[in-house]
Amino acid sequence: MKIRSRLTLWFFLISMVILILFSLATYWGMQRVMFQAMDKELDVVASAIERSYDPFFNRFEELDIFHENVNRFLEYYLIVYDDHEQPVYISPLTKIVKLDIPLNRERQGAGYTIKTIVADRISFLNSGPEGETSFRLINRRLFYRDREVGWITIGLSIGHIERSMENLLKVILGTIFVSIIFLALGSYFLTRQALEPVNTITRKADQISQNNLDQRIKVPVEKDELGNLAKVLNNLLDRLQQAFISQQQFLADAAHELKTPLSVLRSHWESELNNPGLSNEIKEKLVQDIETITRLSHLINNLLLLAQTEEIRSRFEFKPVRLDELLKDVLSDAKILAEIKSQTIEVIDIQPVMIMGDRIRLFQLFFNLLDNAIKYTQESGTIRINLRSDQGLGTIEICDNGPGIAKEDLPNIYNRFYRVQKDRARKTGGSGLGLAISKLIAESHRGEIEAESQPGAGTTFRVKIPATD
Repeated sequence: MKIRSRLTLWFFLISMVILILFSLATYWGMQRVMFQAMDKELDVVASAIERSYDPFFNRFEELDIFHENVNRFLEYYLIVYDDHEQPVYISPLTKIVKLDIPLNRERQGAGYTIKTIVADRISFLNSGPEGETSFRLINRRLFYRDREVGWITIGLSIGHIERSMENLLKVILGTIFVSIIFLALGSYFLTRQALEPVNTITRKADQISQNNLDQRIKVPVEKDELGNLAKVLNNLLDRLQQAFISQQQFLADAAHELKTPLSVLRSHWESELNNPGLSNEIKEKLVQDIETITRLSHLINNLLLLAQTEEIRSRFEFKPVRLDELLKDVLSDAKILAEIKSQTIEVIDIQPVMIMGDRIRLFQLFFNLLDNAIKYTQESGTIRINLRSDQGLGTIEICDNGPGIAKEDLPNIYNRFYRVQKDRARKTGGSGLGLAISKLIAESHRGEIEAESQPGAGTTFRVKIPATD
């Protein structure tokens, strides 16, 4: 799972947990506040009855008010007991609603809720569809000057509170549902915005190669983590650029230092070939040495070319080039090599294509590819070549029916000095630089080179170069 997905999921889940906990706390808190308010109201009435106790007549005067104002206290479920636990007052509601309330001295003073079913529909009870209703009640002892004088059970219907809590729950659930949508969208948006600098840094870093090591990543904000990451990557690019420049300079200096003595040796041994005092055997050895020096000189020239990677484009002479005519010239020279191995070069199609390029370097590119195809194709084999104009590109395909290239080797064939078959490369005299140079030349012409191959089924190299009108 991507970091963006993980962050979005974590942000969403944490926000949802917080929202649900807050909603539950709101619901339970509101319920608790309403119950506490009702408990306080019941306790006030119970205290008023307790204070109205008349010890001379052994009765509670406040109960007379209940007798006189029945309608006023009609909603109360009230039972008052004397000190012998005998009821001295029963409210009218107790005759309609039957609640099993034992005189529980363990629960005295604490409010509690009892659910029951009421057969008759009474408006102030706010009963449910099947007559279910709930009462909030308190039980407590009554005292007169520290002497127990009775017991009271008093309660009120909380049907209206339950209906209000049900409505509140619906509002909360609706809010949670809507919040889920906004939280999901918000989580995705915030995570995307937070990680966009990372994507920018990634894209920029991916665009930097050995050909543009001088480019740097823009630092979004210097004092945050992403800014530090960008600065660390820029410092790394500085070190890589310096190392690459040092490597190129060393390669160029070494090539130059080797080029002069090799030229002197070749000139000297070529002059010795005209010495009549040397035997034919010695002259044959000199010829072999000269061929070796020639191969070394060719290798040095290739190294010099690769050492100039950054400035190679400025050294090319770009002019209009007929790619079809250039390819015919390459074929003319390559056929000589193919005839030595009795191979056939089959031209499928060569369409006229005009490009802007360096003719000499393009000749080197296609000759390298044809030379490889000839080297690695068995005797009497067939090599096919095709040039077509396709969507503003000149596309050249060179196919052989040689041994092919293993899948694990394909990504490495453009690396310098990399050889797929080392023993065979030594026999053919390959240096391991041909494809690296071919790739460099193709990219210098704003083109690309790609290879398709399977072991035993041959190899196809495809070069695409932008065409001009």
